[in-house]
Amino acid sequence: MVGPTVNRKMPRKNSRVVILALAIASYFFAEFSLPGGLVRRLWGKGSDDPGVAVVAVHRGNGSCLVLTTTNCVDITITMDASRENTASSRPVPFTVATRGQQRMELATFEPQSTSKPWDFHYRYQWLYGCPGAIPDGTVYMLPFGPADRHRLLQGAHGTFSHQAGSGNDFANDWDMPEGTIVLAARGGVVVGLRVDSMAHGVGERFKNSANYVILRHADGTYGEYLHLQPYAAMVKLGEDVHVGQAIAHSGNSGYTSRPHLHFGVFRIRDDNTRESLPVKIRTSEGIRTILEQGRVY
Repeated sequence: MVGPTVNRKMPRKNSRVVILALAIASYFFAEFSLPGGLVRRLWGKGSDDPGVAVVAVHRGNGSCLVLTTTNCVDITITMDASRENTASSRPVPFTVATRGQQRMELATFEPQSTSKPWDFHYRYQWLYGCPGAIPDGTVYMLPFGPADRHRLLQGAHGTFSHQAGSGNDFANDWDMPEGTIVLAARGGVVVGLRVDSMAHGVGERFKNSANYVILRHADGTYGEYLHLQPYAAMVKLGEDVHVGQAIAHSGNSGYTSRPHLHFGVFRIRDDNTRESLPVKIRTSEGIRTILEQGRVY
């Protein structure tokens, strides 16, 4: 004899617990399996580079604009100002290069007539590096150890962020697990160093959030190593670095979709624009200027 069929329903409370558990599991899967983390990529905050500040300091009858830098000693800054009954110690706008200095007096502003109200409002923009570089054709090494092998995620004129005119035209992005030791591809002086950023993601707000080491080479060009681990630099600002020296650990800071190392060489032109430079790089297959995207080196 077959007895009556009994339909058992899961108690509503248990159903809610299961749904909540699935939601939590889905969040952690998305957050820690997707590059950069889902929530951090969509809603995380950027961390703008705090390395440059210009303040007006009272002096006599007027004010002096004083530039200070924290993370970089080589910058090119362009100042402009709107003025009312105000004279400037130098023609405005003007551009200056710090080259090794962390503090510089830029200009003074004073009233043209003390019997009338006077005022000025200043604004500025700046770039890492100073003009005057003449590339000398030096052959670079890869920015990692000779026993290491890494895939080139994005090379020259890559479509993600190395497009022509981007200032990163000839840079290379290397697939690299966080914590990998980064080596100086060429010797130079550490003129830029940031270690404090914990932010990363693919939004525009992350473009000034990378930790970095910037070296000034003997020919005046600059090598930049970006997206480094927080507080993992192995050099100091102003330090002389030799080729092949360990300078930092790779990471995932700044404008990134996954952990990687961005390495590029650039110069500041006399018209105050940044120019990405193609350089010769020694690989196991010989010296190359343009490396093949997707290939392991």
